[in-house]
Amino acid sequence: MVLERLVGLFKLGNIEITGLADKHKCEPAPPDKPGSVSADLHVETCPPNNVIAFDNAIQIVETGGLRIAIWGDNRPAPDPALDHYLKNVDVLILPIESVLTRVEVDAIVGKYDPKTVIPAHYSLNGLTTNFSGLESADEWVNDQEKIHHADVRRLESADLTLNAAELKGSHHRVYYFGNHFEKK
Repeated sequence: MVLERLVGLFKLGNIEITGLADKHKCEPAPPDKPGSVSADLHVETCPPNNVIAFDNAIQIVETGGLRIAIWGDNRPAPDPALDHYLKNVDVLILPIESVLTRVEVDAIVGKYDPKTVIPAHYSLNGLTTNFSGLESADEWVNDQEKIHHADVRRLESADLTLNAAELKGSHHRVYYFGNHFEKK
């Protein structure tokens, strides 16, 4: 099943997926700025008149008593009509230091108050090329621990099993895979 940009409500067994239509993060650029995506492609990438390729979706997966929100490459401030879906999720997976800046991530976490945050879409040693433009999430994770006194769990492998009981009472706990990824 393809889940990319899935919008609507889908149920399969004990899994419920809600796709929330929103927009890809964009950087507005004046048309006279050469080298920008908008200028090079001669298309509008920011709402409300963005090209269809910049329509996107946030996924909420509900299973095992958990509500997991996968932000994807969406803009930092989605349509306010989506707020009630995103508040108080158990797990919020965010693209840290790549699509979203630290300030944007901190604002999202503060607004939606997840029990747990999992960084995603960041540079991994041994996997990511230098040309990807991705950065490590290490500094953001370190700041969560040192500045925000978050409960940071640095994982020793690419595996993580969560359950609702384990997350009960958690507040902005961070699970960080670091440079671990599944090698096949």
